[in-house]
Amino acid sequence: MRTENRSFHLKSILFGAFWASVGILVTQHFIGPFLSRHSQATEEQILATVHRTISQDYVEPLSPEALMRNGARGMLESLRDPYVDFFGPDDLRSFQEGNSGVIVGIGVMLNSRGEILYPQPGGNAEAVGIVPGDRFVNIDGQSVINMDRGLMAGLLRGEAGSEVVLEMEHQDGTPFTATVKRSAVPTITVGDVRMLDMDSGIGHIHIRSFAKSTVAELDHALERLVRSGMKALILDLRWNPGGQLPSAINVAGRFLNGGLVCSLESRYAPTERRYAQQVDGKYFGMPLVLLVNGGSASGSEVVAAALRERGFALLVGARTYGKGIYQQVFEYDSGEFAMQFTAGYYVTPAGHILEGHLNPQLAGCLEPDLSVIADAEEDRLIRTWQRRNRPPAIYREAMEAAFPETADVSPPPDRFLDTAVAVLNRSLKGS
Repeated sequence: MRTENRSFHLKSILFGAFWASVGILVTQHFIGPFLSRHSQATEEQILATVHRTISQDYVEPLSPEALMRNGARGMLESLRDPYVDFFGPDDLRSFQEGNSGVIVGIGVMLNSRGEILYPQPGGNAEAVGIVPGDRFVNIDGQSVINMDRGLMAGLLRGEAGSEVVLEMEHQDGTPFTATVKRSAVPTITVGDVRMLDMDSGIGHIHIRSFAKSTVAELDHALERLVRSGMKALILDLRWNPGGQLPSAINVAGRFLNGGLVCSLESRYAPTERRYAQQVDGKYFGMPLVLLVNGGSASGSEVVAAALRERGFALLVGARTYGKGIYQQVFEYDSGEFAMQFTAGYYVTPAGHILEGHLNPQLAGCLEPDLSVIADAEEDRLIRTWQRRNRPPAIYREAMEAAFPETADVSPPPDRFLDTAVAVLNRSLKGS
């Protein structure tokens, strides 16, 4: 009996210990977190309470949507990160257009005074009879005489398919009214395209930024220069602030035989490597010089580093800006806002971190292989030239007649280009 009682007590003790352990585990992993969530306010609950309290109890009525947007903006500002951005209802469309490389408007190119340089061939403005030299008087009933060009362009943009009523004057003063439907209009991210040295076959392409349309624009420019006899290329990335990383990677891929372009390193996620796609290889191995300066940042630094480190290009110019970060973008349609913030660093194929501003311990930037120094006035003239858009051939004569100052404009002296041409000439003669 004593043996049986001892066995019974032992089983009872083990049984109790088992269920006690189960109770502890359930409390630690289920009941505890549940009670914690429901007994203590989380950060999200506190913010929601603050938002509701101010919306309901502040002495003056407030827009809950505006209060929400201001709260999001405040959190971004608290990061003290020079690269974060907040886009509210007024500038959300411009942000989206900048990312896509497509704007929604009527399809006209304006000068600094807001006059029509030329309409887009085949576009809606051309269809209603708008020609070079025309000027706006009223846009949807609002006077735009002496209005800033940027504000005027904003009035011309809107939702695709919407209409805008224009009161205009031809250059001779004849008034006319036109109703134009807005539609998608491609931006121009590839600017100056020309042969610099016909004898040696040296071409030049300036890329202003990287958007969805950039690769198609670049392919068109390359084909045009090849037809003109191009054997070597100067790819100009001066004042290129970057843009969409996939576009930059595809641009680099035009001159690489596949392979690594850059890596993305973030706080938690594993390193993500980005590779150039295998293409037809038409430009693989072509003598190549990249022009860079202090305005070359982000995606343009990714392209420059990849092409140099993998042995396909030399860098000529000045030290780059050193914006070696990538950003995440979140759009909140119901709140009519978007925000972007720093998510990680760009790392070159050789392991160099390009960022030089967020963390003082990071070196950042790219130093050129050949340094060129230009004064402020030279830079100003070059940048003005690079912003210039050449008119389509069908409108060149009419535009120059309406604006004689645009006729026979020659590019300014450019020591960066001169140095690059000399480098490529030596390379072509050596080959």
